[in-house]
Amino acid sequence: MLPFYTTDQLDQLPAGTRLGVIGNPIAHSKSPQMQQPALDAAGIPARYVRLLAGTEEGAFEALLGQLADRDFIGVNVTVPFKKRAHDAAVALDPLAQLSGSVNTLVRRADGWHGYNTDGPGFSRAIEECFGRPLRELSVLIMGACGGAGSALACQCALEQCPSLTLVNRPRPELEQLAAKLKQHTAAPVTPLHFDSPELPEAVAEADLIVNATSLGLHEGDPMPISPGLLQPGQFVYDIVTHETALHRSATARGCRAATGQGMLLWQGAIAFEHWFGRMPEVEAMRKGLNAQ
Repeated sequence: MLPFYTTDQLDQLPAGTRLGVIGNPIAHSKSPQMQQPALDAAGIPARYVRLLAGTEEGAFEALLGQLADRDFIGVNVTVPFKKRAHDAAVALDPLAQLSGSVNTLVRRADGWHGYNTDGPGFSRAIEECFGRPLRELSVLIMGACGGAGSALACQCALEQCPSLTLVNRPRPELEQLAAKLKQHTAAPVTPLHFDSPELPEAVAEADLIVNATSLGLHEGDPMPISPGLLQPGQFVYDIVTHETALHRSATARGCRAATGQGMLLWQGAIAFEHWFGRMPEVEAMRKGLNAQ
């Protein structure tokens, strides 16, 4: 079995391969180490693999056609193809529609149906980590215009969080996202830049601070905000799946902090539910995900 398969290597797929994760790059993906145990625990005779799609125009869509011809059940989709997955789907769930981003595709008779499980996966992870549902928390999201950040912002709006602050570098999309979300929630939605003078007060007033930027992915990355802005007792969630400088600093400041491992787990579990109509054995997935 190869670490991943390109479009030219589909004839080498292991027997029974019906599921996978598409991205570029893709070798780092942890999805197989949680989805395969879920399939095995459920007694489903299928294999789940990593799939590398080209980034040139039409390559992702061509791969989807090849997978349909091979009777694939579905796929997960990661960077940089979530928008293209959205555009390729013949039907979308409400979050995928609102966010413009799809991370799970299910093949049905009329084509690929698109779902965004990042949002509900985030919601389940927050409640599991901190014991509070999103609908009770005022939320500040850093990196709100990114693929993951915008999906989380949309989830917060759909769950009617008491307030939502969107922080990003200056981009037209920031104001556009805020305006769009205001149509789906009665709560205040505030767009801010990282250098906005209102940022310190906004951070101090948030119950939950989310890092949806890529800062922290690599050792030595700067933190997205000064840890001095954090208040004891706040919840800090970093979607990076390993411990980061922000996570460590938040803990030192008396905050409750968590990595993105829980979100990764739950978005995968909800994807499984879309494919098979039932939830997987989540503990089998968690064990696989935590295995070195």
